[in-house]
Amino acid sequence: MRTAASGRETSVATSLTRARDANARQRAAFQRFKRDVVTSQEFSGRSSVGTTGRASTTTRAAPKGTNTFIESFFDLADVVAGGRDNAGFSELATRIGDDVYIQVNAWRLYLKDMHFADGLAKVFAVKIADNGNKYDDKIVDEVLGVVRVPLGGGKSDSPLGDLCPSSSVNELKNILRDYVDDRL
Repeated sequence: MRTAASGRETSVATSLTRARDANARQRAAFQRFKRDVVTSQEFSGRSSVGTTGRASTTTRAAPKGTNTFIESFFDLADVVAGGRDNAGFSELATRIGDDVYIQVNAWRLYLKDMHFADGLAKVFAVKIADNGNKYDDKIVDEVLGVVRVPLGGGKSDSPLGDLCPSSSVNELKNILRDYVDDRL
């Protein structure tokens, strides 16, 4: 017979193991990412003479399996946010996926169809938690400016915030305000 205390210990041990595994995956992905950046700079013949020594990189959110660095970041965010077992988090991902979209000409592409909703929900949950469970418009602007959407099969990319119309960004802000209010 299993007691409640041993169940908590197992749960804590499982959570720590998941966090360590996610951290290891993120480190490995980052090392591969750095190696690929150096390799691509050498291949393109770029020289680092006269620069600050920092490589210019862009973070791209891409379908699972395409960008391991982003994928491992979302894994780590999943662990920190409590995983998919948290009903509030699942609701946040669902609402973001159903209500937030990018618009290209007259076409609307919802984030759930782009497979961005879960990852963004995890990132927003972590950022809000870091902000003391308080909503701030700066969080939305920061994340939408950092997440890049590949276009044309990766030929170019654009910040997610540039592709979302104002009404969609405002809806995202309302969703995050509701998320904070429901959590407190």
